[in-house]
Amino acid sequence: MYERYHIGTVVTVGRHRPVPKFIVRREGNCINCGKCERMCVYQAHRRDPVDPRKMAEPDSTLCKNCFRCVVECPQRALSIRVNDDFKALGNGVWTPVRITTMWGEAENAKIPVLGAGYRGLFSGPGFDAMWTDMSEIVRPTRDGIHGREFISTGVDIGRKPSLLRFDDDMRLLTEMGTIIDLPVPFMLDLSRLVVSENIMKGIAGAAKELGTLLVLPVGSIEKVSALMADDMLVPVLSKVDDLERVPKGVRLVEIEGGPDWKRDVNELKRSRPGMLVGVRMTSSPDLLTVANDMAREADVLHVLFAETGMGADGQYARDASRKLHRQLVAAGLRDQMTIVSSGGLAAAEMVPKSIICGADAVTLEGALKVALGCHACVECKDCPADVENAPEEFVRQRVINMCSAWRDQMLEMLGAMGIRDLRRLRGETGRAIFQEDAHRDAFSGIEGGEKVE
Repeated sequence: MYERYHIGTVVTVGRHRPVPKFIVRREGNCINCGKCERMCVYQAHRRDPVDPRKMAEPDSTLCKNCFRCVVECPQRALSIRVNDDFKALGNGVWTPVRITTMWGEAENAKIPVLGAGYRGLFSGPGFDAMWTDMSEIVRPTRDGIHGREFISTGVDIGRKPSLLRFDDDMRLLTEMGTIIDLPVPFMLDLSRLVVSENIMKGIAGAAKELGTLLVLPVGSIEKVSALMADDMLVPVLSKVDDLERVPKGVRLVEIEGGPDWKRDVNELKRSRPGMLVGVRMTSSPDLLTVANDMAREADVLHVLFAETGMGADGQYARDASRKLHRQLVAAGLRDQMTIVSSGGLAAAEMVPKSIICGADAVTLEGALKVALGCHACVECKDCPADVENAPEEFVRQRVINMCSAWRDQMLEMLGAMGIRDLRRLRGETGRAIFQEDAHRDAFSGIEGGEKVE
């Protein structure tokens, strides 16, 4: 019986106090008139519960920087400034706003509302120099998260035949390989994370609830085998002999893309007929030289980027993915392989942007830790959020909440595009605006005036 895909969310408050963007300060000349309490719709100002004659210290975590309390205060006793600890959060694509946004998504599973009073840049590196086309947003049939029309966020993992052949009696002659159908375009990936056993089990529980795959080192299978069915695990092998440690029910394994990748792929396929085999490769110019051969031999190509969103050659995922996709399309091999992209996915919008640039699906890595309260520091030491000691159930629900919020944002985006199936978005660069193209179209025909020394 058909059942519509649904993610069950539960509000899960963080284990540590969030880092506020603004610090509200009350000076000693406050007369405790309470006008700030009446003016603040966000309840950042309240009476002291112990002594109602006095105002409590402002709750800066609730401040939205509207400045109404500052303007209305008769004594000019209030001031607001940007929090230095907030500005120190994260690094690179993991900006303070993205980190705190992800904390909110993991807490309440709601779509964030951003942009009020924004006075910064509208472009940046990588995916930040790319905008999705929302031209269909005026349609009254737009669905989004409201359920008026069905929108599929599902993706397929596996090799797809270019055509179907039948005999004279209409019996299918084309050999159909294994296809893994996922309800969301992301897998949860532990293969490059160093986490505690509690976190590993919590993320495994989240993957089970979401109905998606869990990518993990082959040596970690025993730690999560009691929580997930074997067919939802994607073990990462360092050598072919590791296959002996892989349960029979596993449908997909990955092998590191060394110089003998072709021999390893063929040996794995001979050992387990019907099992999908993927190759893991760091994004680099060398990848393009072997991509066509990989499309003929492997079922999945897992392209690895750093958490900066860049490959080994300093090229961003946005551009490297487009080149890879176009090369395989030109060679007539694109549907022979599933492309999975990993690394630097610091916001929900980056998932559909990855698919527009040519990926079939992505894996979430660093975002899983940020959902638990991680600050995405340059060096991970003396964690202020104590992420490693997070309880299993806390981890499970926070990851589920974040993934639900990310899926809801994809539904809104697809609805605004007038697209009912996420699979149609793959490689559809016409559904996006790229900063360099917009800049060229706007300014290429303009001639400058005479240069004055």
